[in-house]
Amino acid sequence: MARKKGIDVSYWNGMLTEEHYKRMKRDGVRFVIARAGGYRGKMEDSTFSHNYKMAQAAGLGFGAYYYSTAMTVRQARAEARHAVALCKGKNFDYPIWMDVEDAMTQGRLSKSALTRVIKAFIKEVRKQGRRAGVYASYSWLTNKIGNLQGIDVWVAQYNDTNDYAGKTAMWQFTSSGRFKNVPGRFDVNWCYKTYGKVEKHVYEGPLSLPKRGYFVPGDRGKKVRELQRFFNWYGDSLTVDGIYGPLTTDAVKRFQRRYRLTVDGLFGKQTLEKAKRIKR
Repeated sequence: MARKKGIDVSYWNGMLTEEHYKRMKRDGVRFVIARAGGYRGKMEDSTFSHNYKMAQAAGLGFGAYYYSTAMTVRQARAEARHAVALCKGKNFDYPIWMDVEDAMTQGRLSKSALTRVIKAFIKEVRKQGRRAGVYASYSWLTNKIGNLQGIDVWVAQYNDTNDYAGKTAMWQFTSSGRFKNVPGRFDVNWCYKTYGKVEKHVYEGPLSLPKRGYFVPGDRGKKVRELQRFFNWYGDSLTVDGIYGPLTTDAVKRFQRRYRLTVDGLFGKQTLEKAKRIKR
């Protein structure tokens, strides 16, 4: 089976330079998975953007992981949106991985509850137009997590063999990797899956009009929040507050202008039909 060697890094690995990454590349490393953030949106890894720039400059593939402490489906969806927001503007070769290992939160959930949380995170990341996968130890995957069919799995097992019975996309086989003239130790992984371009798809979330058939400035409520989530999936960074204010109106106008619709800032039937055909 073809495989590629890669490392995963975070704040704890320090500020690695382009030269450090080039040295690791000469030792066979082909990709980097960097921590973006975690803890239900409370933390952004201070080295994430730096690692992205340095790894890209060294010609390495790149992906991200997000340290999850979500204990409900709602929290998992919020974490997923935060993870995608942290990755905005960055071109990835590898998925955004949900890091599932926190004993004080997710470790207390039942197998079925934790599996629902994982699937909610994965679905939301995909809805936002990114690839997604789950990282967990062999022990958790075997004893604490249920069926993950259709989800890329990154197994952590520090051993000579990977004993996970399910299909493995990546395997973290050591936390003690060393590279010539690079300080510190690293988590080292084998990737077995070939990641190509992300298949584009239409927006999967709910999106509908108010009874009058179009939105106007000042509208409020659930349908406005749905609209704002659509525009964030499309590439904007709106606050999902349920208020059709100036920023939401501007997002509508930009969309209408791009697709040569009537630029009035009123999201109606014609704009909705176009929005439902857009693929990312």
